[in-house]
Amino acid sequence: MNMVDAGALMIMFLLLIAIYYGFLSISIDVFTYKHPKKVYMAIFSIFTVFISLRVSYLLGFIMLLSFLFLQKLSLKETLIVAFSTQFGFMMGMAVIMIFLTSLGFVFNIPSLQMNMTFEDMMKLLMKGSK
Repeated sequence: MNMVDAGALMIMFLLLIAIYYGFLSISIDVFTYKHPKKVYMAIFSIFTVFISLRVSYLLGFIMLLSFLFLQKLSLKETLIVAFSTQFGFMMGMAVIMIFLTSLGFVFNIPSLQMNMTFEDMMKLLMKGSK
């Protein structure tokens, strides 16, 4: 993997972490009115995005559920926050991929010029650099 590809992959991960953090914090604020520490949510977002994309999406979801239970939320609140966070993350991931692919074609960046389906993009993110 060359330097441009590594940079593009890093930009994708940073954007996905920011989106995950945003949806997690908004979901917790809207549905529970609780305010966990931002540092914990940021660290958790980093770990969960990497685990969701590199290991297993289901494991990332289970980690989210365990984090929300540690925040002492009820079962109903936990499920609502978890599903809204994961749904927002999936939609945000699709938008970021479309946006970055468009930038690749407009500015002629070879590593972002992907003519891929959504499944191909998920495989790229889950495998990353080899």
